[in-house]
Amino acid sequence: MPSPRPSSLVPVFTMLALFVTGGCTGKGLVEPRREVPASEAAEQPIQAEAPVPGGLGWVTTSGSVQLEVLPQFEVLDRRTGTLDLQLLLRLRGMGEVTGERPPLDLAVVLDRSGSMAGEKLLAVKQATLDLLKELKPQDRLSLIAYDSDVEVMTDRMLVDEAGLKTARAVVLGLDTRGGTALGPALYRGFEIFDPKTRKEDVLRHMLLLSDGQANVGEQNPQVLGQRAREGFGHGVSVSTLGVGLDYNEELMTRLADQGGGRYHFIPGTDAIPRVLSDEFAGLVATVASGIEVTMQMAPGVQVRQVYGYAWQETPQGASILVGSLAAQQVRDIVVRLQVNFGTGASGQLALGTVDLRAKDQTQQGKPVEGKLALSAPTSTDPEQIARSERTEVTVRVAEVESAAQMQAAAVAVDGGDYDRARKVLQDGVVALEKQHKATPSPKLVKQIEELKEAESGLDAARQSAEQAKIYGKKSKSKAYKLGK
Repeated sequence: MPSPRPSSLVPVFTMLALFVTGGCTGKGLVEPRREVPASEAAEQPIQAEAPVPGGLGWVTTSGSVQLEVLPQFEVLDRRTGTLDLQLLLRLRGMGEVTGERPPLDLAVVLDRSGSMAGEKLLAVKQATLDLLKELKPQDRLSLIAYDSDVEVMTDRMLVDEAGLKTARAVVLGLDTRGGTALGPALYRGFEIFDPKTRKEDVLRHMLLLSDGQANVGEQNPQVLGQRAREGFGHGVSVSTLGVGLDYNEELMTRLADQGGGRYHFIPGTDAIPRVLSDEFAGLVATVASGIEVTMQMAPGVQVRQVYGYAWQETPQGASILVGSLAAQQVRDIVVRLQVNFGTGASGQLALGTVDLRAKDQTQQGKPVEGKLALSAPTSTDPEQIARSERTEVTVRVAEVESAAQMQAAAVAVDGGDYDRARKVLQDGVVALEKQHKATPSPKLVKQIEELKEAESGLDAARQSAEQAKIYGKKSKSKAYKLGK
């Protein structure tokens, strides 16, 4: 394993920044700044700042979002002709945590199918009532209940004193019946968020709760996920809450990923306060929403994998949905590139560009854009290559890979293959311990403990079908959160 790079090594991974002013669609260099008359100031788009050195790399800020791109190795090894290069895209919400947020336009989509009878419906009612406590008089609330049919109980109702009273009565009056029209309910939620009639400075967010499998209307996770992605493009984020042990986590995680929100697992009523606190912590301090990163790669460079986030291949690279950022929140996204050097390649190699788009909620939802052009030197000197390693990227790569192993073990348990699940987890522990020896990190220690705990839970999972379901849901939920 290469040793960490000495701090005296000069950074050699070049990021040339070309920026576009917020809201513009063309590409070009930023013009020199001029004094703006007070009468024009309110109409000026947000200007992306020029890149500045960030310790071991380069950082740029567009409005309320800071973007940093870090390679695992700053000098590329061209000895084999083809190289896998891990990049870390680090996004940070700028500003201070004030406890204030823009007005919220919230749709809560509630499952009241027959399978929700009993404790699960009580859990959903409790979750929704607790949710109402977090809303403010300027917020709007849509309550949508679904069984075999879909019913809009409140339509963008102001959550003032009268609205709060109405919402509580609606929630407490819910009963169970029929099938699970999850797809039609999702579609109805997006219809409420008509992009033609909404203000940019309002956060539009949907919370979807379900305990089971969609069995009425559209049921295909890919189709429903694509609809969530389209909604994201219109400024609507989606978070999902899986209740109990029988819901389709593939569908729920896909909706949250494609919708730029979060996925939560609610095993019982005792988990509700923690889940809602986690969900609303981000909303309260949101400084940027609708964040999307687009990578346009140079010839010979391809995006092979994006870990933990919804992404789509494009003819030149990839489009990655990030969602929102709270003040001082950091999202680390690992991207694996394949670099083909070609015959006679040497010197500096252009890798492509990274484009950032977002809506700055500190500036009434004004669009912001930024662009980084990436290039790196190449070498055949193993010592130079080893010295250029950025170990923080190496550690993050190990984290997302172990998250994938935890997910694979849970899938093996779903199929009853406990021996495979144990081997996957043990192999993961061995790999992490080896990595920790080379690059000591508290994060790796924590992840080793997580995998060992997952392995120790296999014996309990064998005892019954219910315990196996609990194991699978918990493990997949942990893996999902680690990937974020």
